[in-house]
Amino acid sequence: MTARKKVKKKKKEREVLTSVLAAVLIVLWGSIVIVTVPLNYTPLSEVGSHYLERSLPDTGARNVVAAILADYRLYDTLGEATVLFTAILGVTLILGRNHHRTDEKIDQMDELYGGSYYGDVHHR
Repeated sequence: MTARKKVKKKKKEREVLTSVLAAVLIVLWGSIVIVTVPLNYTPLSEVGSHYLERSLPDTGARNVVAAILADYRLYDTLGEATVLFTAILGVTLILGRNHHRTDEKIDQMDELYGGSYYGDVHHR
C-alpha cells in the first residue's frame, strides 16, 4: 500500500469516526433535552395573539410562520442569513485551506523515501 493510499484510508476512517461521534452526541443531547424540558403549556402572550389574529389581514399569508419571517421580521431574517453564510464560509475556508497540498506532500515523501506500490522501500 502506497503512502497515498494509507493517508486516504486514515482520512476516511477519521471522517467516519467523526460523523458517528457527532451523530451520537446529537442524539444524546436531544434525548437529554426531551427528558429535562418541562411540558407546561402556557397560554399565548399578547404579542402571539396579535400575530395570529393579524397575520392574514396584514400580509395575506396563510402560514403564520412565513408571515412573521417574510413580512414582520424580514430585515432580521436577512441579517441572520448573512451572518450564518459568513460563518459557514469562514469555517470552510479555514478547514479546507491545505487539502490541495496533501497529494503534493505524499508525492514528495514517496520520492524522498523511495515509496513503492507495496508501501515500503525494499520493493522497487
